[in-house]
Amino acid sequence: MELAPLLKSKLSKKIVDDIALLVLVDNSIFNELFELIEYSDEKICWRSTWVCEKIVDLNPELFTVTHFEKINSLVLNTKHDGQRRILLSIILKLQRNYSIPVSVINSCFNWIISDNQPIAVQSLALKILVAFCQTEPDFKIELLAYLENYAFQMNSPAMISTRKHALKQLIKR
Repeated sequence: MELAPLLKSKLSKKIVDDIALLVLVDNSIFNELFELIEYSDEKICWRSTWVCEKIVDLNPELFTVTHFEKINSLVLNTKHDGQRRILLSIILKLQRNYSIPVSVINSCFNWIISDNQPIAVQSLALKILVAFCQTEPDFKIELLAYLENYAFQMNSPAMISTRKHALKQLIKR
């Protein structure tokens, strides 16, 4: 099936949902869709990643270790903020099943304090770090110290709220 032209045309949430359902009915289409997250056309990359996020919600078992590794590599290298946000969302949803590489963890630290990153990327990066503490409890002390000492007063109200929520979660554990 030719997904690229479909993703390049006018797209809506309904079409994204329909493509995701099509993939769920015929899993053989998933690999074609997944390959498009690295397509030469930035719009197709972003939109195929959006469909992949829907699929994670509906059937996360379709994502293998190889897919997860590719997502982690791409989140570090993409220049498209929208695609990075969606990739981080996918990582957050799949992190229970797979190990997040140190390079992504380190980048999450950088993204939460970066003025160059959108608030959604900063917030998802922090949520990934908090979730990482579930599998790596020793990391909790480092993250707590970082969050308590970093001057978040300069950040947006959304990031201040995310930090406050993260601290509550970490202290409860």
